[in-house]
Parts: sequence; C-alpha cells; structure tokens
Amino acid sequence: MERKSNAWLILFGKKWTTLILREIMNGNNHYGKLLKIIPNISSRTLSSQLRMLEENGIVIRNVYDTIPPSVEYNLTKIGQKTRKIFVAMSEWQAEWKKVNN
Repeated sequence: MERKSNAWLILFGKKWTTLILREIMNGNNHYGKLLKIIPNISSRTLSSQLRMLEENGIVIRNVYDTIPPSVEYNLTKIGQKTRKIFVAMSEWQAEWKKVNN
C-alpha cells in the first residue's frame, strides 16, 4: 500500500482508526481482544485497518510463536505521539459539553 501524504487522514479519516488506536493506547493490543472490544467491527475491517496503520508506521505487529499463535499490536514511537491528539480531543469535548449543556 502506498503511503498517504496526509497523516491526518490516515489517522482520522477512516471510521475505525481512532477506535483502534484508542484501544491499543488503553492496553487492549491483542487482535482477538480488539475484535471483541470494538463494537460492530468485522474481522476483515480490523485486519485492513491494522495493516494500514502498520504500513504507515503508526503501529507495529508482533507475532508470538505460541499455541494458539498470538498477535499483538503496539504503537511505534511516532504512533505514541498520537496520545497528545487524543488528550486534546478529550479536553475539547469536555469543554464543549460544558458550553452546550
């Protein structure tokens, strides 16, 4: 897959990307757990989004040679910097709720 030139669209332009990143940040980084914890996401969509995030250097995929095989996703160094974006979005949402409630 070709790298996209707009990182913002890579992270936030897809329906599931923010939910996947949020869960990985929260420690839910095993493929099976991500599939269970993200409501209504299909296995195909999760695989596709994780692959896209990996190809763009946001997450790293670790495969463990266990029975059954285990796959874990973690944020790369640049991926960890997205935490600041999520914190800022959360702060904005809290402020917005104060104004609109």
